[in-house]
Amino acid sequence: MPSARPVSPSPHLLLALLGLAAIPAHADIGATLSLQSDARERGVSYSDNRPGAQLGLSWDGAAGWYAGASLTRARFGSVAGGADGAWLRGYAGRVVELQPGLDGEAGIVLHRYPSGSRYDYAEAYVGLLGERWNARLHHAPDHYGSGQRATYGEFNLRWPLVDAVAAVGHVGVLRSHGEAHWPAQTYTGHHGPTRIDLRAGASWQWGERVEIQLTWVSVSRGGPAMWMTTARSRTVVLGLSSAF
Repeated sequence: MPSARPVSPSPHLLLALLGLAAIPAHADIGATLSLQSDARERGVSYSDNRPGAQLGLSWDGAAGWYAGASLTRARFGSVAGGADGAWLRGYAGRVVELQPGLDGEAGIVLHRYPSGSRYDYAEAYVGLLGERWNARLHHAPDHYGSGQRATYGEFNLRWPLVDAVAAVGHVGVLRSHGEAHWPAQTYTGHHGPTRIDLRAGASWQWGERVEIQLTWVSVSRGGPAMWMTTARSRTVVLGLSSAF
């Protein structure tokens, strides 16, 4: 079991984030700060139903290559004795044009938890990107370090309504394969190998750099093992994201 003592991000994690700043000036580098009334990942709260913040850095290079990292705070709940810890995600991939208005992409994501390294894992993904939608398929051979394989398919839609306002929607299906090496948490148990999450709402673009989003989120039980504690299965989430 990981220590219940909160820890700070390791120097290696901080370097991973700050390292993007060392990329040559001709590269397209961006940063975002996001706030949510209930920070959620694939429908499930990783902030224990509390507000959360996330810092992200991104880099867009030539020929469709891209990379980035994000740093947020995760509440591990009873699994780690109620500890809070950093959650770092690093990703890299490439987008290629398939035909006008349709792109394909592929990449990898690395998840790192300094206060609970047993949950570290990696996943690969492929996707299709349209002008107002995208679809991706993710696969993790060792989901949250549980020993289970997991596949996640998602479809996201963004539809303009009026000036600066758009409708947003999401559906995701997460399915586990195999047995976990450690006890399953509330969202798994005997609820089956599949979990479905839904999100629907509206987004308001405030100026060039700020976006406000209000969405209804729903998630079913089941799916692969995870460390999150019990969370509301249905809730309304208010989010704000600022680019700088």
